Amino acid sequence: MKKIFVSAAVMCFCLFSAMGTTAGAQETPKHPIDIEVEKRIDADPSTSGMIEASEWAAGEWDKLLNENYNALMKKINKEGQDKLKAAQREWIKYRDLEFDFNANFWGGFEGTMYRVMPFGFKSDFIRNRALELGGYLAEF
Repeated sequence: MKKIFVSAAVMCFCLFSAMGTTAGAQETPKHPIDIEVEKRIDADPSTSGMIEASEWAAGEWDKLLNENYNALMKKINKEGQDKLKAAQREWIKYRDLEFDFNANFWGGFEGTMYRVMPFGFKSDFIRNRALELGGYLAEF
């Protein structure tokens, strides 16, 4: 049973780091942040190295998220701005609750790999929102 769960956890981590790709789909070019994270993990594949790379990435994705949000706010009308602002506030609440749950969940397991899981999740979660806002922005 424990082996199955460990395998599932590893698959979950791989899934988080590959979000947005599907089998048979044409692969899109990697974002520079993703490329840099891979370089950082290759340079230091230890648990602390992976955590540091994920924390760095989360910060970079958050910067991009804010850039995309601010640029989008300048391009949409007042009603759209009000709706985006409300949506982003609710997303932040959801994000914080999800981060709390995820850290609590993985914190209940023994082993160093479980220490990395919440950091990778956090980075990917913010990444998805940054790219989502960027997708809206690209429509202009």
